[in-house]
Amino acid sequence: MKTISNIFAATLWMLAGLSSASGKEKSPDVGFLRIVNAIAPGNGTTRILIDGEDIFPKGYQLGQRSGGIGLAAGPHTVTLQKNGVESGTTKIDLKSGETLSLIGFAEKIPAPNDSAPPRWATKILRLKQSDPERGFRMTLLSVCDLDEVRVDAVIPGKQDVTPAHVKRLSTAAIDLGSTRSEAMVKVGGEIITTVSPDEPGNHVVVLYQDAEGKICALTFFDPKFVIAH
Repeated sequence: MKTISNIFAATLWMLAGLSSASGKEKSPDVGFLRIVNAIAPGNGTTRILIDGEDIFPKGYQLGQRSGGIGLAAGPHTVTLQKNGVESGTTKIDLKSGETLSLIGFAEKIPAPNDSAPPRWATKILRLKQSDPERGFRMTLLSVCDLDEVRVDAVIPGKQDVTPAHVKRLSTAAIDLGSTRSEAMVKVGGEIITTVSPDEPGNHVVVLYQDAEGKICALTFFDPKFVIAH
């Protein structure tokens, strides 16, 4: 089976051939896909299938994410698989130049009766890009099973902590001002991650739970503001 890079390269070659045949140079329409693994239940790693192809057979550990996966603009099917958890699938329509972020997490399905064990199903949340925001910004997103997570951000230059109440499957934003200094993110008084802004833009913090229910965080940079979609 071809790797996703081979498919992407073949797509670029085909588009380049069409441009040459028409006598016009045209850049291929390409978008990017970022996938975050926050699926705690189950066993082993989470595998990502794009249009039926496993892009990384080794799989992703809990709290890992892919880089920007380059794909031809247009429709694609994305499936997340993990042993012990029902697979989740979503269809996307990738726009040229867009970077779309998908977050995989698990939801418990109630047992049909007292004797049956509960089941887990994979859900996929997408983040939609919006217009760039000015300055340094932190966007918090929770896929925890709690209705709300209280977060305290310790930002250099501010005397008091900056609180945020992050509702489940929703985003909350914190203005980091204009500093490039490291900002700490705390939950329950414990530092769960830090954000080190190297350049103005949006720093996304995904809150999730490990297998024991402890709140953890994964971060990545996106030059545009994002909202849960």
